[in-house]
Amino acid sequence: MSAPTNVVAPANLQVGVFVDACAAPDKKYMEVTMKCGHCDKPTSTSVPREEYHVVTVGQAVGIFTSGAIVDTLINGVEGYARRKVYSWTDAVDVFKFALEAGSVQVKPAKEK
Repeated sequence: MSAPTNVVAPANLQVGVFVDACAAPDKKYMEVTMKCGHCDKPTSTSVPREEYHVVTVGQAVGIFTSGAIVDTLINGVEGYARRKVYSWTDAVDVFKFALEAGSVQVKPAKEK
């Protein structure tokens, strides 16, 4: 379990957020538990994880946070390669692996 993360809340509400980001790194959502500052009742919810899109073959290559931008970079590129991961470390590892394997390529889109 990661260290508690402070969040911005109204002045009269104390919120402690505990994020278990390591429990299931391949999941799209992570479990967050908050404790009410008035009654100490814990409440759990799921929040989306940050997504990283790794493009190793496309009109541009690298690590991106917008799937829509990645779609434009790979649209029409024959043999494009992209992968979605949920941590920066995983994204860097995927890109470095492809780079070391010699599979990173910048390619133009095919004209229609």
